[in-house]
Amino acid sequence: MEKNNELLSATDAQIDDAMQYASPMVLRGLLYQLTGDEEVIAMPPGTAAKFGTGREMKNDADAALLKAKGAAFLKRYRDAGAGQIDLGPQSRLRTSLSLTAGHDIPEADLHIWQEEAAFDPWARGVHWQGGTPPRAVEGFKVAVIGTGICGLNVAVQLKKAGIPFVVFEKNPEVGGSWYENRYPGARVDTSSRGYTHLFGYDYVFEYSYSPRDHNLRYFKWVADNFGVRGNIVFNTEVTAMRWDEADAKWHVDSHGPSGTVTEQFNAVISCVGFLSRPQIPDIKGMDSFAGHAFHTAEWPEGVDVKGKRVAVVGSGASGYQTVPVIAETAAHLTLFQRKPNWCLEDEIYLKKLPAQALWIDRNFPFYSNFVRFRVGALINPDTSKAGIMVDPAFDDPHTLSFANKMTRDMCVAFATRKLGSRPDLLEKMIPDFPPMASRPIRVDSDYCVYDALLRDNVSLNTDPIDEITPKGIISGGVEHELDIITFATGFKANDYLWPMEVRGRGGQRIEDAWAKDGPRAYLGSMVTGFPNLFMCYGPNSNNFGGFTVVDLLELVGQFALRCIAGLIEKDKRSVEVTEEGYWRFADILDEVERKMIYMDPRANNYYQHQGRSCVNGPVDIRRMWRWLNDPAGIPPAETDAGLRPYFGKDLLVS
Repeated sequence: MEKNNELLSATDAQIDDAMQYASPMVLRGLLYQLTGDEEVIAMPPGTAAKFGTGREMKNDADAALLKAKGAAFLKRYRDAGAGQIDLGPQSRLRTSLSLTAGHDIPEADLHIWQEEAAFDPWARGVHWQGGTPPRAVEGFKVAVIGTGICGLNVAVQLKKAGIPFVVFEKNPEVGGSWYENRYPGARVDTSSRGYTHLFGYDYVFEYSYSPRDHNLRYFKWVADNFGVRGNIVFNTEVTAMRWDEADAKWHVDSHGPSGTVTEQFNAVISCVGFLSRPQIPDIKGMDSFAGHAFHTAEWPEGVDVKGKRVAVVGSGASGYQTVPVIAETAAHLTLFQRKPNWCLEDEIYLKKLPAQALWIDRNFPFYSNFVRFRVGALINPDTSKAGIMVDPAFDDPHTLSFANKMTRDMCVAFATRKLGSRPDLLEKMIPDFPPMASRPIRVDSDYCVYDALLRDNVSLNTDPIDEITPKGIISGGVEHELDIITFATGFKANDYLWPMEVRGRGGQRIEDAWAKDGPRAYLGSMVTGFPNLFMCYGPNSNNFGGFTVVDLLELVGQFALRCIAGLIEKDKRSVEVTEEGYWRFADILDEVERKMIYMDPRANNYYQHQGRSCVNGPVDIRRMWRWLNDPAGIPPAETDAGLRPYFGKDLLVS
């Protein structure tokens, strides 16, 4: 039996001190699950239990008592030897999770929430029918493209399943966009607890929202800890793929240090992120600039902004993240802004977690599971849809639902608190579209882009850029002399798989398959006429359906993995989606999307393309979970909206 030596050496005082940093809502459910203490059930939660802001418990005395109960449990556990411990009876679990969630977990959804809590960290992988891989697995080879969060997930799951694979990575290290984006201030804007793989649920993060370097450290840990680094071919970019009908294989061209190589694979899983190819604006005179000019995603090593005249062009997440940091040392910074974005204030966005909080992660059994679960519970489908869906009966000139108005009021109040002394700036920083019609930007309450704009060495320019000259930027007829221009102008979000040449059955180009109204994919993964090609973070898989963005990505990856495992177990060569199934899912998605705030015509961003969204996934994640769960299994008698994501139904197998 493994023992927790760190806890064994802890004093009562250390335990008492650490527990002051525990989440009362997490303890509420966890203590009930581990001990059956019914006193915790009667403790009423506060506003933060449901919305993530305010107080977690209605009464401070209850919060203190929960922490005291947690400390007492840890002391008993320590004194008993701090060995392995059981989660407790299944019969208590739904109540326990409901106590931590702050709302009732329906019995019908309990299995989904259990999975979200990572009690089984391998739940989203391959489960062979016989418990071990069949002999046929040795003759099946998979190509994986990219080592971002999707690529590493797929690689680890393939490794555990025993399926041969090769991962192609165009960079010299893992991480995808998190390797490439090294601009000052780069960090995640979703909770790091929710930006991990299911199998990495207990990785201890030092920040609630990890800076780029810490996030990249996690990606490296995954590659090393789960033994997939040896399967990765670095500095090698896939340039083309062609489906060969005769041998039912993909011919994959890749270019690396040894030149161009063509290899054959039974299946391909593309894990190239949709925010991976920089969008460079076309501005007159761009090539004439005498200083440094580059995209934020291509920030050169060694570039120092100290004492320099810097321009940041663009006001998306990258722009708003980097401006406050550059402003601290630049001689002068000018933010060239076409449209402002909404900022969501967060008191802990930039702050490091206390050492005591990290100690609890390492030493309290199942605490990390319940924290992960709570992150998902705060953005569960039933709650989150109120803030992202249009209420047709709601009448307001600025917003589209009551919850949407509350969000706007909160954002305006924050901006006013920061910029109220400068009405000229405040007016320019209030968007003319509703919150959630574009990607809102999480910022720190104490120091953010608003604070930077108040500095003497920072200017906001909202005039259109006329041209770039050798000396700088001309905007509104005025030339701004500069040393550095960085383009925070986003990515080619709607150009899926670009610049790879992808040809399916009969030589059809993927662009031709998407000619009607932009990129689509069945369940975010498959396209008719392209057998054995799966996408993760493909069209319409940027999750808006509840839980975290990574949850949907892992479920889509699971679908690909289980399709591949099904082919191997059934001794089949290929699987593809029928045209009927492809368009049936498209109709379901379009119906839900028409109700989404991000389709508001006042917004103009990558969320909208050719009259729809090619990137966002608006379908309730519980529906997606069921559709993506078991493609090679036995189809049920009735299916949701007639969708039949099973072999022999929507999925043609040969």
